[in-house]
Amino acid sequence: MNTPVQLKVNDSRVSSNISYCTPFPGGGLNTGGSNMPWYLSIIPGASKISMSIPKARTNTDSILLFSGNLTNLLSNFYFTSYIVDTGVNTRIIKIDENSTLPAEGTSRFKFIHLMPNLPAVDLYFGASKVASNIVYGATSIDFVLNRNDTAHWFLRTAGALPTATPITIYPAGNLAPQTIPNRRLFTVFSRGYLGSTGNRLPAISLLYN
Repeated sequence: MNTPVQLKVNDSRVSSNISYCTPFPGGGLNTGGSNMPWYLSIIPGASKISMSIPKARTNTDSILLFSGNLTNLLSNFYFTSYIVDTGVNTRIIKIDENSTLPAEGTSRFKFIHLMPNLPAVDLYFGASKVASNIVYGATSIDFVLNRNDTAHWFLRTAGALPTATPITIYPAGNLAPQTIPNRRLFTVFSRGYLGSTGNRLPAISLLYN
């Protein structure tokens, strides 16, 4: 079951009903979201962020899933926030974004590890390790891939051999590998729980920045 939720900023609803793991207001690959790098405008300073299951056909919270504060929000800056984990362990992670476009013939990426029950991981694009020993909740340094490079993404336990069975692959199954576009910005993120199934199955997704 993937129950729709609503997002509020300072107790005012800003989203439609969205399901895991759909970004708001932007989108990405393997997310169910759009193909646009949209951002929401927030007043600088501090803001309360909450996520809840709404009462039917209302904006009223039925079950509050998370409530927390983002502070030190600067004007004219982009950031992305991820609400991660479940129950009392739910928290929000804020990532500042570099909106400068990369050089012609390349796209720029970073990776954030969001699988709560896996301490640290390595990320590969094909045979190349692009992020090493990234602990839960942490973000890699930026890395650049060349336009028209084509490969699958592989997530492995930190320190595992590059030939080790991956935790998850994107695109999965018999789907064609991803081809790198020109001058795009992405955040690659792991999600789900190791050993789980259904909506909690380990996965790799990419957010448009």
